[in-house]
Amino acid sequence: MSNLPTNANQDASNPDKPSQADDLTKLRSLLIGPALKEQFENAKLRSEDVSRVLPEAIQLTLKTGDKRVSEAVVPTVEHAIKSSVNTDQNILSEALFPIMGPAIRKAIAAAIQNLTDSLNQSLEHSLSPQSISWRFEAWRTGKSFAEVLLLRTLVYQVEQVFLIHKNSGLVLQHLAAETAAAQDADLVSAMFTAIQDFVRDSFSVSDDTLGSLQVGELTIWVNEGPQAIIACVIRGNPPGQLRQTMENALERIHLVQEQQLHHFQGDSSAFEPSQPYLEECLQSQYQAKKKRASPLKWIGGAAGILLLGLGAWGVLSSYERHQVQSFVDQLNQEAGIVVLRTEKQDGKYAISGLRDPLAPEPADLMAKMDLEPEKFVFYWEPYLSFDAEFIESRVKSLLQPPETVTLKVDTNGTVQASGTAPQAWITEAKQLALRLPNITQFNTQQIVPVEASALAGIKAKIEAQTFFFTQNAQLVPQQNDKLKTLAEDIKQLAKTAKTINQNVAVLVEGHTDRSGSELINLYVREIRAKAIISLLSKQGIEKNLLQAVSIEPSESTTPGLVSQISKSNRKVTFKVIFIHPSDAN
Repeated sequence: MSNLPTNANQDASNPDKPSQADDLTKLRSLLIGPALKEQFENAKLRSEDVSRVLPEAIQLTLKTGDKRVSEAVVPTVEHAIKSSVNTDQNILSEALFPIMGPAIRKAIAAAIQNLTDSLNQSLEHSLSPQSISWRFEAWRTGKSFAEVLLLRTLVYQVEQVFLIHKNSGLVLQHLAAETAAAQDADLVSAMFTAIQDFVRDSFSVSDDTLGSLQVGELTIWVNEGPQAIIACVIRGNPPGQLRQTMENALERIHLVQEQQLHHFQGDSSAFEPSQPYLEECLQSQYQAKKKRASPLKWIGGAAGILLLGLGAWGVLSSYERHQVQSFVDQLNQEAGIVVLRTEKQDGKYAISGLRDPLAPEPADLMAKMDLEPEKFVFYWEPYLSFDAEFIESRVKSLLQPPETVTLKVDTNGTVQASGTAPQAWITEAKQLALRLPNITQFNTQQIVPVEASALAGIKAKIEAQTFFFTQNAQLVPQQNDKLKTLAEDIKQLAKTAKTINQNVAVLVEGHTDRSGSELINLYVREIRAKAIISLLSKQGIEKNLLQAVSIEPSESTTPGLVSQISKSNRKVTFKVIFIHPSDAN
């Protein structure tokens, strides 16, 4: 067999030789034989063989989890269902009728149950004598109040039940209550069919069945199925549950006697097995006879209600007293509140005691404990609590410190101030702080006046000024602006120093070079310093604030730089000094 591809190539190159396909056909005929050949070529035989193994193959495919069979079958099934619906809708509806009915009924029952629960909640607020007796019955029987209410208000009797064939209109079965006066069933069925046809023809109704019919005191309820109709003749007010019973009976009849309904030819005896289902529709309900209650029963009931009310009142009173006591205990734990007395006056709780104005409001605590404010009245006597938090709050409220100041109160009553602040605030704070109760000292060692920082800046600005002179002790021109600026700075220096009670002096330092005699140089230095003092006095500077000082030139001088140093030493500089009050005296 391994030489077949080579021979095939050779045969392709030589057209005169027989082809490989012909050889394979001859070989197949020799191996299979006539019987197997007929089986392969016969389509009917092949279908029968496939049908034997197809179920097993499908089961095996499902076990292995292969989804290819399902994907191949689903379109075929969908197409078959669609074709069946397009051909005859009744086939699919009749097949689904016994299944869909219970599911729909279950959903409706759940909706009605929700409605009953809602009705029960809305009616539970009624306190009439009749409702109280019904509530007791509901408690005794374990039913909801709404169920007992419906049971006592809805009184009805199903007098007759008809099972009618839908297509022919003939009566299949007829049941009547013992106390009902039954008419001829066929006559009633014919009249009902005629009425139904009249309604359809007169009001252009298609295939819808007449659902109910009112005739005097009688009500006829109709439920329609694919092949049969159930009609109930009812006296009184039937409940909605009867509809479900009729629908259930109709579904069972269609399920059990489907063949008889399809092949009905006028013989109603075949439908006698359906009587048990119809008997379920023969329902009746009567009002219970009212019994006169014994006086002892009413007395016992009233006593029970009274005892129950007293017990509930006692429980509520005990709970209320517990809440009030918890509230009072919580008040005593709050800083700045002391409760001295609690009593009940005119239905309200009167609480009296001492309260710091900075203590928390009792109403805020009542809101946290879910208490009613209108049940409480307070009588507070004001007092000052020495709690550290309150003392610190009073200190801040009185002193109004700037944001750059931090205040702390220790256990000894000392106020520790730190940060920076104006000197005016520091002075005033020292006086005000000691007026507060339990404050013994106001410590300002860690607080820096704002003016001290300002003085340092003005001092540096003044000491940076230099005025130059000629060799003849004349002020170099074009220095008037510098002189005005210097005067303003000295004025600001004096004003700022005064705010912090600081004595200050400005030394006006005259300088010369080493050329000439020292006696002449000393005279020139004093002349130059006094010249600047005179000019500053004309700018409004007090002379007692300025002092002339002679500064000798440095001895270390390089010979090549004598000329340059001489020019730079012909000047006046300034130095600001702060004088302690004791030194000034």
